[in-house]
Parts: sequence; structure tokens; C-alpha cells
Amino acid sequence: MASSSSPKMEAHRLAMSDFLPKRKAEILRPLIVKDRPEKKERVLPRKSYDALRKKAVLLLDTPNHDGILQLMTNLDSSRFRRVNKKLYNFCKTNYPNVWCLKLSNLLLHFPISASPEIKSKCADLLHFLLENPSTSTSFWRKTSHIVREELKTAILEILKQDNPREVCKLMWKTASQIFGCILVEKQGEWQGMLNFFLESLNSGPLYVQDRAILFFLDLPTCLGEELSQCAEELHLKLLNRLNSSKGMRKVLGLSALVNLVQHMSSDYYTQFHHLLMPMIEGVSGFLENEIEEENAQRCLKKLGRLAKAEPRFFDSHLDQVFGAMVTICENDKLVEETRCLAVLMMYAFDDVSMKSVGEMILRRLSSVLVRMISLIPDGSSDYLWGETFMYRLQRVRGEDMAYLLETETLKDMSSSSEWRKRYAAAKIISIIAKGCAKAMSDNLAEVVNVILKSMLDSSDVRLAAIRAVKAMSLALSPHTLGQHADLLITSLYLALADDDKPEKQSAAASAISSLCESCNSCILEPRLQRIVRKLLQLIQNPSPEIQAESLISLASVARLSKDLFHTKYDLVITSVKKLLVYGTSKSLKDNVVECIRTVAVVVGKDIFKKDTREVMALLMSVRWYLGEDDYSSKVTLLRAWKHLIRCLRSRFYSYVKDLIPILLRSARLGSNSAIEGVILDEKFRACKLLLRLTRQFKRKFFVWIDQVSKVLVPLLTFHDKGIRRIAFSAKRYIKKRAHGPTNSYLHKLVLRIVPSLLEALDKETDGKSCKKLLKSLARCIEIAGGFLSKKKIERTTNAIQQVLKTTSENRFSEEETVTQLEKEIIRKVVSYFGILIKRYKESSYTFVDRFLDSIKAMVEGNVPEKEKQVGLFTFNEVSLNCAEAANRFNLNYG
Repeated sequence: MASSSSPKMEAHRLAMSDFLPKRKAEILRPLIVKDRPEKKERVLPRKSYDALRKKAVLLLDTPNHDGILQLMTNLDSSRFRRVNKKLYNFCKTNYPNVWCLKLSNLLLHFPISASPEIKSKCADLLHFLLENPSTSTSFWRKTSHIVREELKTAILEILKQDNPREVCKLMWKTASQIFGCILVEKQGEWQGMLNFFLESLNSGPLYVQDRAILFFLDLPTCLGEELSQCAEELHLKLLNRLNSSKGMRKVLGLSALVNLVQHMSSDYYTQFHHLLMPMIEGVSGFLENEIEEENAQRCLKKLGRLAKAEPRFFDSHLDQVFGAMVTICENDKLVEETRCLAVLMMYAFDDVSMKSVGEMILRRLSSVLVRMISLIPDGSSDYLWGETFMYRLQRVRGEDMAYLLETETLKDMSSSSEWRKRYAAAKIISIIAKGCAKAMSDNLAEVVNVILKSMLDSSDVRLAAIRAVKAMSLALSPHTLGQHADLLITSLYLALADDDKPEKQSAAASAISSLCESCNSCILEPRLQRIVRKLLQLIQNPSPEIQAESLISLASVARLSKDLFHTKYDLVITSVKKLLVYGTSKSLKDNVVECIRTVAVVVGKDIFKKDTREVMALLMSVRWYLGEDDYSSKVTLLRAWKHLIRCLRSRFYSYVKDLIPILLRSARLGSNSAIEGVILDEKFRACKLLLRLTRQFKRKFFVWIDQVSKVLVPLLTFHDKGIRRIAFSAKRYIKKRAHGPTNSYLHKLVLRIVPSLLEALDKETDGKSCKKLLKSLARCIEIAGGFLSKKKIERTTNAIQQVLKTTSENRFSEEETVTQLEKEIIRKVVSYFGILIKRYKESSYTFVDRFLDSIKAMVEGNVPEKEKQVGLFTFNEVSLNCAEAANRFNLNYG
């Protein structure tokens, strides 16, 4: 029979079922989750446990609140603290359902006049029990559905009461968290809660209205669906709050409006656009009163979050918003934090918004950023945001920033008596060089004069000028730099020679490296000796950064000077070999390897030959000491060996024996999804080197053909297209060049290659790769002679016929007519059957007739137009290029 008890009584029954004996709990209270603390507590003796349990039953099963009140009153008293804490913790841990209900009922029915402190303490305890309801360990999760419903009813009734501020604050916060949990986890509804929230926004005491807004601020964005029904009413109430309130209440109103926009979809933006400027004006209003500047800062943070999350909301008033923020930045009476927050608010917008800002506003913003950049050592970190924002504007607005390179602007800044402004002038050139290349070219003489002047300035200004040289060399072509490169190289050399600070030397070395890539060798010739000697001094510096930049610069100088570098070879190679022997850092050795291979290529094999054996031995030793996960260093070595093969040519052969095991090991690398990119790079380069060796040494490479083919041929089906293509090429060279004493090895090789080719052909979706595969299969048939079994020939011809069919089904192209690439694929198909007839004579006719049958089926009957075109083109190719097959066609089909 169904129970006739009310939901409230049922909740009480379920909660009180906590008191049932533990051995029956699993049977008699299936709806109540058994709660135990995550942390293992000290187990009480049986006697103490029973005593506490009796007290708990007496306390919680009593219909009145006297016991609870007494416990609350004495909870913090020094005399009974320990005893009461034990009882409280026992009730909370073992009977959370009934304990939560008791606290909520006490809050609901206990008169405030009796003891406000007790009511606040109950609210605090209930909030502590129910906070963070979405976490796995929360009490909310451990309560039953019926108990939750009872708690929701009680909390809503408590909120409607005239409670003390602290009780009101705690209960609104508790309600907000539970409401959010219900929405996110779809735990049903909370009847009446949303309506009460809306009513509370502008009714009752002001502190209640404030707590109602706080309730809204804590809710998740999925509430938007619920709020869409009352969007108009809600935003009018919040707008009234924004217009009529002051201080923190206005901040709350603005925060709620920001939250409202983020809760709503973009479909509602038009309803809220008229709220935007009052929000901005609210910030400006705060700034009219010095004591309210902190409130303006709070609002700016909120607006920044909104700009990042919903930039399209601002589109209709973008210039007004940026104008208001720039005005804040220009106001020197405001504290630095306020001005910086206005900058951060603008920076929060996406690139689409940045591109839409008007030119006048952009110029004002740029002036603000220049001023921020000039604050570099003044105890302010704002200059970093100034640089970051300026870099972004250069990237997004490009030539719109060119006005900063106007002669007078730079001249005024670089001639200022304030060194910070002179620093800003050099920094601006560095930042906007890439995005304003044309303007830089138009004003190059003036820009170079500013840089040369800055090179003679104080330490920080010089560093900015050095970095500006690097930025210019990367942005402008050698032709554009022209004669100015000579002056810049000279100034950089002087910076290297005169400034012994590591940061400056590292920057100067890096700038020389970049400038060398944009210069002619005649510019470097007069000062080559001095620059090389200075760079060799710097590679002995203990600073890893200076060593790295110096080695990179040395390689750049070698590339630029070409034949001129021959006279510096001995000096350089002696120094860098020592670093390879005694260097401990892997990154340093990587830079040394790069430098050595560059120098070797520049001077050529005749000069490098005397050091070849020692250098190769050092490179081999470096490789064998690397771990399996040192992918970057292994790739650096593979790149070096590639260039040394190109440099030494036939002289490299004596090192192949030692290199092959290393290359095969890298070529066999498997896949690891977490770091697949670096693994593929190593594998690709190793395979490419193996291919290069087969081409370079031809028949001399025969002794390693078997090992190499076992690794490369299976890669015909590898998922990376670049590695597949290398495998195609390598397989062709292996077949073409590996002529042993007899044909037996070639036959064995063909038997190994054909299955891999067929597997690759079945999977290949790239038309160019498919064409190469067909050519390879035809070549295999030609090499094998009569060696292939009938079964292998049948499998091969079936696969090739399938290619013809898939070509007509648009596997390689979506065009409705036959493309040029598809025609080339068809020609390879026909070529295969021509070779098949030539090598196997009458024994091939069975397969040729099947092929001819497939052509006939493609041109007869109701077939798609593309298929008919493929069939006709194939028939035409057979007629022109495969006479015997054409004769068979006429014989069979007359």
C-alpha cells in the first residue's frame, strides 16, 4: 500500500533512518547515501561511540529545538567546548541528512529577537555543510532527493524572512551555489527561486537587494536559457540600479550587467546595447571622485573580462569605448594601476576589434603606449604591457602604425633630455619594423641615424638600438639596406668591443647574425678579422646565451664572407672543436655542430679534409651519448651529416659504415602521439639520408642494401606522406642500382617489395603517389621476368584494375571530366599490361582478357559519364601503346 505521509514527513523519516542499526542500513535505507569522511579518523572505542550515538539520537530525534539551541550556545564555551565539538562532529559526520534539516528548521522557526548570534551561527554551520555542492565530497551530493527538496523549501523561506545581514549573506550565497549545481547537473528545478530573486532586486532592504545581485554573480552561464524569459525585466532593474546607486552598489549593478551579457547569447545583444555606454559612464563617474577610484578599478576589471569573452557586444560603440579608456590612460591625476587597467581592458579585445578602431583613437592609444614604454626602469612594470600591446598593434594594424616613424616624431624622442624617451625611440623602431617595412624604407636614412645615435647612448638605450638593428635586418631586404648595412655592422662591432655586459654582447652577436643574412660579403670584408676574433672570444664566455648567439653569428659570418672565410678557417675550427669536446650542455653542442657543418660547407672539402676524420669521430661520439628522447640534438646531427655528405662527396664513403646503424635506428622510430612531430622529423631526415647515400654511392652501397630495404620498403604504407615519398624513391634506386653477382638477389628483393607496393596502392588516396606506385609495380614485373608466381601476378593485376575503377569513381579528383593526372594514372595502368604481355607472353592472356572485359563494361550500358570517359580514354591508350592487347581486344570483341 502506498504511504499516505506528506513529503515533509517522508524527508524526516529518511533523515532519521540514519539512526537505524548499521547492519540493517544497506537494506532499510537504500535512498540515503552512506557518508563517511574522506580522511580516516581515529576510531572511537565502542563504549564512547555508543554514548555519543545515544546523545545524538536524543538531540536530533526531539521535535523541539532546545537541544540544538543548547549545543549552539555552548559550542564555543571554554568549559564544554571539547564535549560539544565531539557531539557536533559526530552528528555532522554520521547523520548529515537530519543534521542539515535540523539546522534549516532552526533557522526558519527560531525568532531572531531571541538570539541573533545563535541564528548567525546556525546559518554559518548550514552554509559550511552545503557549500561547493558540485564537488564529489559535498554533503549536498550525499543527501537524498527528498531531503534536498525539503532543504530547498526551507532555504527559500529563510531568504524571505527579515534576517540579520550576516544570515542574509550566507543564505543567498548557499542558495546561489545550490541553484548553480542544480542547473549544471540537471538535478530538476527549484520552484519559486528565480522569481524570488527577480523580486528581490528592487524590493526590501538595500542589503537584501545587494545579496540578490551577488546570487546572480555566482551563477553559471547555462542560466541564460532560464533568464531569456525575463531578460527585459532583468536588465531594466539592473540599469536602474546602475543609474541610481553609488559606491559598491553601482559596482554590483555593473558587475551584474556584465554577467547578464555573458549569460545571454549574441541574439540578445541588440536588447542590451543601450546598457553599454551607461556602464562606461559609470566608470568615468567614479573617477570624478578620488575616493571612488578603487570602485572604478573593480569595474575596469569586469569590463576587461567582458571584452575578452564577448567582444562583439562592443561593436556598435567601439570607438567610444576605446576613447573613454584612452582618456583614462591620459589622465595623470589617476593612479598608475587605474591607467594600466584601462590599457588591459583594451588589450582584452580580439584582433577583429583592433582592426576596426578608428585612426585618431589608434594614434592616441599609440601615444599612451609610447609613454608606457618610456617608463622602463622607473619602478613600474607598465612598460612591459606597453611593449606587448605595441607589438600586437604592429601585427594587426601594420602600416597604420607608420606615422610613428615620421622623421619629426623620432627626432624629437631621440633628442630628448630624458634618456627614457630616447630608449622609447629605439624601442619603437624595433617593435614596428616588421609591420611597417615600406615606411621604414621611405625613412631609412633618418631611422638609421637615430639607431647610430642610440648606439652611443647609455646602456639601456644601446641595448634597444642593437635589437632595433636585428628587427630591421629581418624586415628589410639587402638591396633596401644598401650602404646603411656598412654603418650598422661597424656600430655593432663597436658594441661588441666596448660593452662587456653579457646581455649587450649577446644581443649584438644576434644582431650581427641577422644582419649578415641581409648583407653582401664586400660589406663585411674590411672588418672580418676583428669580428671573427671577437666572436671567438665570446664563445669562451661562461654565459650559455652569449655562447649560443656567438656561434650562430659565427656561422652567419662564414656564410656571408664565403671565400674570404678560408683565411679564418684554422682559427675557427680549432676553437669550436674544443667546445664539442669539453662542452657539457646539449644545446651548446647543438650550436657547435651547426657552426661546424656551416664552416665545412663554406670552405669546401679540400680545406676541411684535414679535420674531417676528427670532426666525424666527435660527431659520432656525441650521437652515441644521446638518449632516445634527445630528438632535437639527433635532428641537428642528421642535418649536419647531410651537409657533410654534400661537402665531402666521395670522401664521405669511409664513414658510411659507422653511420648506417645510426640512420637505421632513427628510420625505425615508431609513433608517439604526444611527441609525434619531433619523432617524424628525426625519422624523415634519417630516411632521406639513407636515400641520399644510395644515390651517392650507387654500387658501392650494395653491401647495405638488404638492411636498408628491410627498413625503407615497409614505409611505402607509412601514414606520413613525406616519408612515403622517400620510400618510393629509395625503393626505385635500390632496384636500379643494387646489381649483385647474380639476379637471385634482385628476385628476392622484388618478392619483398611487391606486397608492400600492393598494400600501399590499396590505401593511397593521393593521385601523384598512386602514379609512382603503378610505375614501380610495372618495373617489378619487368625485373622479375618469369620469376613471379601466377598467384602474385593475379593479385597485382587485380589491384591495378581496381585503381582504374576507383579513378572513374573520383577517388583522386572530384572533377566531372577526366583530369590530366587521371590520364597519367591510366597510362601507367596500360603500361603495366604492356610489360606483362612482353614478359609473360601467352600465360598473361587470362589477366589481359579480364582487363579488357573491365574496359568494355565501362563504356557499355547505363554507366556514369565519368566512368565512360575513363573507359574510352583507356581503350584509346591500349590501341596506341599496347598493340598486342589491342589485337586481343579485336579478337575477342571483333
